[in-house]
Amino acid sequence: MSLLEVRGLTKVYSGLTAVSGVDFSVRDGSITALIGPNGAGKTTCFNLIAGATRCTAGRVMFDAQDITGMAPEQACERGIARTFQIVRPLTGMSVLENVVVGALLREHSVAAAERQAMAVLERIGLGAKAHSSASALALPERKLLELAKALATRPRLLMLDEVMAGLRPTEADGIAQVLRDLNADGLTILLIEHVMRVVMALAQTIVVLHHGEKIAEGGPERIVNDPKVIECYFGAGIPATMEPVP
Repeated sequence: MSLLEVRGLTKVYSGLTAVSGVDFSVRDGSITALIGPNGAGKTTCFNLIAGATRCTAGRVMFDAQDITGMAPEQACERGIARTFQIVRPLTGMSVLENVVVGALLREHSVAAAERQAMAVLERIGLGAKAHSSASALALPERKLLELAKALATRPRLLMLDEVMAGLRPTEADGIAQVLRDLNADGLTILLIEHVMRVVMALAQTIVVLHHGEKIAEGGPERIVNDPKVIECYFGAGIPATMEPVP
C-alpha cells in the first residue's frame, strides 16, 4: 500500500521548468531514494511534497488524502517530517531543547515534550549530548540532531535531504544504520542522497530524476543497469562508490 503518491508534479518558475510531470509512490514501511545529478529537481520535489513550495500542476496524496498545496505545518501535523541539506540548529539552546521544539507538536506540556525528546535522543545515540549546547556539536552530531528534531514530531513519513552530505564513510555508515533501525520499527523514509553506496544499501526503490523529469524507477539492481541512468547520472560508468554498505 502506498503511503505517498505523487502524480504529475510540476513546478515552473518564470518560464523555467524545475520539475515536469513527475510520478512516483512511496510504499508504506519502505525506504525510497530520490536521486539524480545536481539541479535535477530533487529538493524542489521535496519542497512541493512538504508544502514549502506550491506546485504549478499535479497532485500530492498522503495516506489516500489530497494534501496538495497544504502548508508545511499542516503537512507536519498530518505526519510528514523533513530535514534540510544545511543543518541549522537553534544554537542558543541545548540539544534537548532543540528536540523539545519538535516534540511540542504532539505533546501538550513541556515535561511530556522533554520526555519524548530524550527518548528520541537516546534512540539515535545522542542521549549523552542532551544537555550540551547545540552550537558545540560536530557535523555528524548536528546531522543526528536534525534527524532527532524531525523524529520528535512522530512522523509517519520521514523525508531526508542529503543527511549524509559532508560525512566521512564511517560516519555515513553510522547514520545509515540508524535509518535501518528506524525503518525496521515501521517508519517510512524518503531520502535524497548522493552517497550512492548508502542509497544502494538502504533503498528498496529508487527514483531517478534528470532535468526535472523522472527517467527511471525500480530496485537498486535495475537502476544501476539502466542505460538512461548510466548515461545521464553516472556518466561514463558506474563509480566504485556504488558498492553497498556492508
